[in-house]
Amino acid sequence: MKDYFKIVFAMLIWSTWGLMIRRLDLPPVVVLFYTSLIASFTVPVVLKLRGDFPHEIFNLHSWHLFAALTVSSLVNNITFFYALGHTTVSNAVFTHYTAPVIVAVLAPLLISERLKRMTLISLPVAVAGMALIVLSGGGLSLNSAHLPGILAGTASGVAYAFVIISSRRLSMLLLHHKAIILLLWLTTLATAPAAFAADYSLTLTTAALLVVTGILHSTAAPLMYFSALRRVLAQHASILGYIEPLAAIPLAFLFLSEKPALAALFGGALILFSGYLVIHSRSNVEKES
Repeated sequence: MKDYFKIVFAMLIWSTWGLMIRRLDLPPVVVLFYTSLIASFTVPVVLKLRGDFPHEIFNLHSWHLFAALTVSSLVNNITFFYALGHTTVSNAVFTHYTAPVIVAVLAPLLISERLKRMTLISLPVAVAGMALIVLSGGGLSLNSAHLPGILAGTASGVAYAFVIISSRRLSMLLLHHKAIILLLWLTTLATAPAAFAADYSLTLTTAALLVVTGILHSTAAPLMYFSALRRVLAQHASILGYIEPLAAIPLAFLFLSEKPALAALFGGALILFSGYLVIHSRSNVEKES
């Protein structure tokens, strides 16, 4: 059951992305470049110290899975950032978090992961909770001006689903450490041109925050997430992923003085309940075995 809590902890770390982006006040691609660059050094060091550094990094057995993870990860980031800039936050978040539904549909087909009864119960509860949070924040805007952002958000949801599925498969094959290293290296290379072309300046405080973000968001969280996926079903990991937007409610209250609406609190309670159902179902399986 500890692997399920690793997923939760990783999501709690990633839930602070918005705060860090706002605090850094840098273009998102610049943040992505520097955090990936920092983690491309720290992750190998951590794995080396733990004795988990992978052998033959460039011997790409199951290369199609590495390609799927890399492409889907880049598409996920780019389209989600685009959606945030071209439609409302509610639209972007709601379309992005269609991913768990897509995972529930595709995981049985792509990685032979049987759809669990608990998924059929907890997933609608989590989606309902997410809908309440989005609606309490002003609701969805469906006019034509928002169409590009909505389409980009939907594309990010599909890409995020493939990130989860390919990560789960690589973890099952014990290739997750190699996947993290290659993903960081490729993300650094892919974002470098845009990062160098962007107009920005780095202060000592900004540089320190980038280091912290690189260690927490791009090193600690991925290592926990990928290692947990060896024993956590993709469909369950995707449902627990709703913890990430849920955690934004208390963070916004504490650091941005944004008072949550009653509907958002109720939606958060539904997401917590869905997570409890997933973790409790795993606990029961372990007791029976």
